[in-house]
Amino acid sequence: MFREYHAYGPFYRDPQCAKDYRIQSWTGGAWNDVIHAVNNYQRHVRHKLPGSIRTQKLRIVIEATNGDPSAAVYEVRCYE
Repeated sequence: MFREYHAYGPFYRDPQCAKDYRIQSWTGGAWNDVIHAVNNYQRHVRHKLPGSIRTQKLRIVIEATNGDPSAAVYEVRCYE
């Protein structure tokens, strides 16, 4: 966190922010898409799933950023 985000405009697109990504769960012996997000520019995103999922593994597949060659995920939380 090297930037002072309060100084940027309301629709500033952080280059390291994940623009297009999928959240997947390991169910039935395979990775299944739970969420597919496109054109994201926000640093704090909450997803509400349509139903409960029972899994022991989650992964985030980042397909594109807002300009940087690398993406950064700082935290993932899961709730029942």
